[in-house]
Amino acid sequence: MPALLISCSAPVDTELAERAAADFHDHYNKASYRVIHDKADQDFKTFISQEKFTRVLKKLRAQLGRYKSSRLMSKSSDTSIWGGTTVTLTYDTAYENDSQAKENFTFKVSNSSARLYNFNVSSKILTQ
Repeated sequence: MPALLISCSAPVDTELAERAAADFHDHYNKASYRVIHDKADQDFKTFISQEKFTRVLKKLRAQLGRYKSSRLMSKSSDTSIWGGTTVTLTYDTAYENDSQAKENFTFKVSNSSARLYNFNVSSKILTQ
């Protein structure tokens, strides 16, 4: 008789990812873009080089200004055999030049750490 494997996973602690997003904002305001990239997941670093990531964040900072505050709008987690555990956070975010930006972060969570896997910001200023 074949064995049936059933997996029950514990709820993911999304606070770890929320602290990582706060850390991202802190380093963004300090223009410590290399630190953000160095702390990111290996897949993220493979996708975008440190030099290109720095150029992107410098351009973002030039247009949006410094990060001011954010409000968590939604959070979700997903665990798969192939991808591990990811946490996605969506924020309403205020920057100096746009108080109505939207941010989406995805972090890979493992071994008590959350590493940046994807980051996206939407703003009317960026589409002008």
